[in-house]
This record gives sequence, structure tokens and C-alpha cells, in this order.
Amino acid sequence: MARIEKDVIIHATTQEIDEFAINARTWPEWSTGVEAVEVDHIFPEKGGKLNLKYKSAGLTFDIQFTTREIVHGSHVIWDMEGMINGYQHWTYVPAGGGAVKVSCLFEYTVPGGGLGALADKLIVERMNTANIESTLANLKKMVEG
Repeated sequence: MARIEKDVIIHATTQEIDEFAINARTWPEWSTGVEAVEVDHIFPEKGGKLNLKYKSAGLTFDIQFTTREIVHGSHVIWDMEGMINGYQHWTYVPAGGGAVKVSCLFEYTVPGGGLGALADKLIVERMNTANIESTLANLKKMVEG
């Protein structure tokens, strides 16, 4: 299982961050690799589902996110199923001076056995890491203006 962990400091309240971070309809605007989203009437609350088209390393992945746990202003965990399986855990920690440290932990597997694991190590993991770094930078820009 690949593990990617990145964070960014955002000068805003958790509510201001959540206007984008858990509002999936905004993701194609700032979340690198997200091409399209379809949300149910529950998402992002527990049990809510989101169908997402995600592009990485030239491939488009259909992924379903299900909210496993959400504590507004603290963290959210989304389970992912489809062409990538795993989860994302986003956390908010006060960083002083009115700032918040936003962290993303992304653990996943790419199907395909040994060949999928090799492709992940050579290409997909590097692209996913770059996409998460870009996503966090874009979130900061969206929230801070």
C-alpha cells in the first residue's frame, strides 16, 4: 500500500477551509487531477457517497468516496473504492496566529497485482504526490484569496 502524507498552513478558520475542502462540487476547480464529481444528498456527512473521475499519470480513474468519519473543524476520513482503493484522512490542527495546519494522508493500492504495484512505484505514486502537493497549494490559494 502506498502512503503519501503532505500538509500546508492556511491562514483561515476551519469553517472557511471547509467551504472548499469538504464541498466536493468545488473540487474540479482546485483539486489537481479531479475532473468531475457526482455527490449524493448526504455527502460529506458519514455514509455519504461521491463518484469521482481522477486523472493521474495520463490515466483516468473512476473512484467512489464514502465518508467513514467526519468531525467538522477537526478531520474527515474518506474510503475510496474503484480503480484505486484506500482512504484519505484530512486533519486540521491549530498552527497559531489564526492559522490552521491542513494535512492529507493518502493510503492506496492500485489493482493489477505485481504489475500494478510496479506501475504505482514507477509512475502513479510520484504523480499522486505531486497532485496532493498541488491540491494543498491550490486549496490555500482558494481559501486565502
